Amino acid sequence: HSYHFKNGNIPLSSITLGELLDNAVDTYGDRIYVVSHHQGISKTYSEFRNEVQTLASGFIASGLKRGDRLAIFSPNCYEWALTQFAAAKAGLILVNLNFLSESEEVEWYLKTVSCTALIMYDKYRRHDYYEILNRIIPDLPTSDPKNLKSEKFPGLKYIMVISDEHKKGTLRFKDISSSGNSKSDAILSQTEKLIQFDDPVNIQFTSGTTNVPKGAVVTHRNVINNAIRTSELLQFHIMTPILCCQVPLFHTFGCVAVSLCTIVVGGTFIMPSPGFDSKESLKIIEKYRCNSIHGTPTMMIDIIKNYKLLQTDISSLKTVCMAGSSLQDGLFKELYNDLKIPSVVVCYGMTETSSTVCSTKAYADLETMSSGFMESVGELEVKIIDNDGRIVSKGERGEICVRGYNVFSGYWNNKVKTEEVIDKSRWFHTGDIGVMNEKGWMKIVGRIKDVVIRGGENIWTAEIESFLSVHPAISEVHICGVPDQRLGEELCCWIHVEPGMTLTEEEVRNFCKGKISYYKIPRYIMFVEKFPTTTSGKVRKTEMARISVEKLNLKK
Repeated sequence: HSYHFKNGNIPLSSITLGELLDNAVDTYGDRIYVVSHHQGISKTYSEFRNEVQTLASGFIASGLKRGDRLAIFSPNCYEWALTQFAAAKAGLILVNLNFLSESEEVEWYLKTVSCTALIMYDKYRRHDYYEILNRIIPDLPTSDPKNLKSEKFPGLKYIMVISDEHKKGTLRFKDISSSGNSKSDAILSQTEKLIQFDDPVNIQFTSGTTNVPKGAVVTHRNVINNAIRTSELLQFHIMTPILCCQVPLFHTFGCVAVSLCTIVVGGTFIMPSPGFDSKESLKIIEKYRCNSIHGTPTMMIDIIKNYKLLQTDISSLKTVCMAGSSLQDGLFKELYNDLKIPSVVVCYGMTETSSTVCSTKAYADLETMSSGFMESVGELEVKIIDNDGRIVSKGERGEICVRGYNVFSGYWNNKVKTEEVIDKSRWFHTGDIGVMNEKGWMKIVGRIKDVVIRGGENIWTAEIESFLSVHPAISEVHICGVPDQRLGEELCCWIHVEPGMTLTEEEVRNFCKGKISYYKIPRYIMFVEKFPTTTSGKVRKTEMARISVEKLNLKK
């Protein structure tokens, strides 16, 4: 049967995020923990913990209490890293907001989880964060910064800005950091003793590639245990990571698989820039001799492209860890053969599993690496079921379900949606289609919602994407379903062509003929420069479909 439980070598941890940091300081105090290159900041574990304590005391002095929701609306920066641990020590629930969100989205997030306070960045690219808040709180400039009163957000009391400038109606982040006193220090000390490992520590919103984002609640136990076991899969315990962090910290890939995976082994993580910039990442790898880099496949495609142009020295890189969207064979080969990366690892997970469920084998040969089969993290149960909920035989496709320490508590204030994905036996239904081999390793085939039903035939788009990706002229390919009057749905294929090469629709179809079933050959083929993605790098198939319908003038 397609059921697997992996016995691990490490006991489950029962500490909190604050205790994790304290323990790291005891062991690695003088080592560098975090570098924010774009801000010119570098802190050892001891220095970082001291500033975390000060900020946590400042949160309490400003009136925040255990259990309050504190939102952070910011790209990657040193203050984000500080806030992650300071909020945890003060017993607050950190609410991660996508730093590219617009006003209506921010309004929805803040209302959904009833935030008491918000930390926001000043400006990044075209985003003016103060102006975004001004649009949803028009009376912000005339408000008391220490007691915000808004009819729309009755529970929101403070807005803190990461800026040297005083902005009307808000507090400066740096002033909160220095506002602690002996009374708040004493309350902080007492609060830390009360926090339990299964208390909520974070609310992370699902990507929303197919529907409305929901606030997934994760605990100290969820994220710490997952970070320990993800580090083990990446073999960070035998290679202290100097990790180039180009993924957003608001995402579980950043705040768990980067910042926590680093701290559990005494490593260093480096933020090259506020948002992804492949050229800056390459400079950072060379400057700091990074031995590991995390990113989405799309990010790594950009890294390869600019590496070929800049020819930076990346010989220190030992591990590339990718997640966030489907991976195509050509990318493996370029990283392994051309860039000489000895360990290319693909992780599978999601917000609701506190990051990782399984990953490909570290330091495997190219054939094993690119097979797509992944080993689950330790002490986790996985199974694959059919539409009736029965476990399928090994080698058969079905929905991947997960049970264990990393499964989230539920969606904030949304019992109905929680019960749709977590059954009475605490199995989390991922919505992903997979297959399990004899070893108990899994391969992701696609999403249930990424199945196109053409004339009654179920077609997994990932299967065709994988087939087309081996074409030498195809750099990246994604497929969505579009409406068809006769068949219900048809396949629409988006292709980004390798620089310097050409490709026609006829050539694509000829490549398919005789190799895959006729009904799997895309009816529509579009050549594009980029794909619509979330900030975490996932291709938004619903947006692809919408654009395709519009450009092809199809009837819904």
